[in-house]
Amino acid sequence: MPRSIQSRRTGRKNLRSTEIRSRGDGKRALSPTRGSRDATARLIGLPVMITVPNLKGLRGRYCSRWDEQPAARLGKSWLRLQICRAQDWSGSAVDFLERGFRRFCRANGAGQARKIWSGCLRIMDHPFELTEQERNSAEIEEPVSLLYLVGEYDAAASIPIASTLALLEREHALLPAAFYRILVHNLGKWMRVFDYSDALAHAEMWMEEMNEPGEAGSPYPKVRQNIPACLKKHAKMGAGRARRLLKEIEPAISISTVRSLVKLALAMDAQGHGYEHAWPGRLARLVPAVQDFLDDADGCGPGCLISWYEDDEVSACFEEQMRDLGQNGAMEPSILLTFQLHQPAAELDANSKRVLDYCGAMLRSLALAANIVDIIRELHDEHLRQHRIKSGLQVEPGPAGVRDQQL
Repeated sequence: MPRSIQSRRTGRKNLRSTEIRSRGDGKRALSPTRGSRDATARLIGLPVMITVPNLKGLRGRYCSRWDEQPAARLGKSWLRLQICRAQDWSGSAVDFLERGFRRFCRANGAGQARKIWSGCLRIMDHPFELTEQERNSAEIEEPVSLLYLVGEYDAAASIPIASTLALLEREHALLPAAFYRILVHNLGKWMRVFDYSDALAHAEMWMEEMNEPGEAGSPYPKVRQNIPACLKKHAKMGAGRARRLLKEIEPAISISTVRSLVKLALAMDAQGHGYEHAWPGRLARLVPAVQDFLDDADGCGPGCLISWYEDDEVSACFEEQMRDLGQNGAMEPSILLTFQLHQPAAELDANSKRVLDYCGAMLRSLALAANIVDIIRELHDEHLRQHRIKSGLQVEPGPAGVRDQQL
């Protein structure tokens, strides 16, 4: 998934434009063309000597000391942890930190994760994005004492899973529920997951306000009716039992695609073992600005949509929710962790390691999940081909839109 360092690229740009000046007195000699009396007069300008500035080596962005000092503190910690290297230094602590972070993300599978998940990981000096006006009006008298790892999704990956569940059920009756539980459990550590449970809550809320004739023509009753029996029977299966079932069933699996799915799911589960979702609300008591922001925020956009088929009733509920998301305020990020800079070096290093361990586990887990989603989509596309159904999700992308046609 895309990742970047928040480094004031769009804020407080203060590069002075270099003037282009002519050498000489600035006068140009102009002479009409000689010829017949009826010839059209033409004017030819003499060349003007100018000085072209040499921009080689000039930094293309401006960072104040309030940007550089926190980055320098964290950069020293990352140098000790071998996340950054001496050769990363180019004169800017922000650039130094950025180079190390990009390399760390690539090493932990960001390239593979980016193929499916659309979002970004950023290191910021505020827990939320500031507008240019807010940043310019902020009274900053000293460098910040906290930096934040912020994870956001700008689109929800479409995962039409019905065909995959049918294939899993051919192998073992409990396999669909176990696989689904492990997949959702682990994705939920890194993002908000929208699936049939969210659609069911949305449908039941609206059905309370509808009369019977209205319900008859509505997709809402179909949300509960169309839950696959293989999931409905084992809706209370926990992650622990699902994990044990996958490990027990795996050696006897005969279908190669199913074997790959189970192997990837167990590997994904191992990467996420011991981690919990770093919701911004967990920092609200420690950082008052986070609570103030969350009070005015308009919810968190999901990182994926798990439906049965594209354009089904789960997708319809997703579309209705996403249509209004972000209309009443900024959307809260999916992940928020802090680097506390004003502490002894050993404690700062331990803090950095905890945050980066979480970040690395997330990227490795999502890289494995990307492989799972690829297989799920291939099975869905095969189902469409067999039934001669045109592929394509008919839901209009909102603030966290569904799978783009380019994916």
